[in-house]
Amino acid sequence: MRKTSSLVWGIALILLSAVLLADRLGYIDFSRISTNTWVFILGGAAILCLISYFLNGLSHWGWLFPTFSFAAFSLTVWLVTRNITGAFLGAPILAAIALPFYVGFALHPRNWGLLIPAWIMTILTVITLMADQVAGTLIGALFLLSAALPFLFVFLANRARRWALIPTWVFFILGLVTLLADRVSGNLIGALFLYSIALPFLVVYLLDNTRRWALIPAAVLGILGTFPLLSMILTGDVAGAVGMFLFALPFFVVYFRWKEAWWALIPAGIFASIGVVVVCSMFVPENNDLWSGILTGILLLGMGLTFGFLWLRRGTLPTDWAKYPALALLVASLLAFILGKNFQDYWAVVLLAVGILLIVTSLLPGKPKEPTPPASSS
Repeated sequence: MRKTSSLVWGIALILLSAVLLADRLGYIDFSRISTNTWVFILGGAAILCLISYFLNGLSHWGWLFPTFSFAAFSLTVWLVTRNITGAFLGAPILAAIALPFYVGFALHPRNWGLLIPAWIMTILTVITLMADQVAGTLIGALFLLSAALPFLFVFLANRARRWALIPTWVFFILGLVTLLADRVSGNLIGALFLYSIALPFLVVYLLDNTRRWALIPAAVLGILGTFPLLSMILTGDVAGAVGMFLFALPFFVVYFRWKEAWWALIPAGIFASIGVVVVCSMFVPENNDLWSGILTGILLLGMGLTFGFLWLRRGTLPTDWAKYPALALLVASLLAFILGKNFQDYWAVVLLAVGILLIVTSLLPGKPKEPTPPASSS
């Protein structure tokens, strides 16, 4: 059968070369060939490819790409000759690309990957048919939501393929956002998008409680998603303060929930200190030199107390080092309260003092280790 197919194509190529040569020599002129003639030429090429497909065996479904493509071009040219116009003229060509994938999947049912391009090209075909009657946002949403379905089908067919849930979720959310773009405010769209990204991380933790790391991106993205909502109901300073406290909250939860996660107190204390400063700044006059130093002192005091609290837990946690940033920040806070706006002029001196302090403490002799008692002989 394959030899027969090769013979057929050999004859076809020889005839094609003869026609091209005749055109070059001036015996025929392609430009004078009517559009209707091209319909039959393209249709004949499709029939020739279809014969080759059957001659090579049904398993060689790759032959169906040129078969359906030539047929689609023939149909499109025929429609043009009838003065039929519109975006839907591209549908036959898109469908011609989708059909071979369906045939390939029918012949190889375990090859789920064939369904993805098949379905996407099918959706593009449907969109092309609808393009002249449906709004652009609806078309975009339809495509994105439909693109999620084959990945979901791959996961449902085999639950071990969890990777398929990622593109499923991404396409679904993008489609939903596109669908709501013209109907919902931008703040709600932003919140929905960020919440949607946070959700998979939360699911990762809920499925496996040992993966605590997933709580951090889930919380951060969730809080970022809350900012657009806060801006709809709160003023700038209030929204900023609430945002800082919200950033601190998940770190406080991690710290008090898992005692070994002592590091979480550092970002929690820093965000909370910033939130307190923002709240205080709402009750002081703007461009006040005295209060600018006080606010700086409050910020440094809060950060110093954070490290100081960690140092107090040095008996059960490896946080003896925390006394150095705690002392430095508390001294800087005291200077800020005293110097006011001029505190910024002494930053270099403060940093120099901290550097000297670190060098001196590193040179101090440590506590001598107690001798290890000799092992008792039995």
